[in-house]
Amino acid sequence: MRWLLDGNVLDNESRAAIYRYIKENPNTYPLEIMRETNIGRGTVLYHLDILLYAGMVACLRDGRLKKYRAAQKAVV
Repeated sequence: MRWLLDGNVLDNESRAAIYRYIKENPNTYPLEIMRETNIGRGTVLYHLDILLYAGMVACLRDGRLKKYRAAQKAVV
């Protein structure tokens, strides 16, 4: 987890694109992120977990689905 300790969470191009999309489109589903960023399902889910762990995004349940938004006090 060097990326978290060094403060380089958004150094990864895919992760930065996912985060930008979530900031611009709050309460979005992973499927929407995949479609709009052309990033594969596994990669999107992996980077969403990292962004969650870093406290940069929040996850909300919508029935069986999860939707994501930028955390209110994200450290960038």
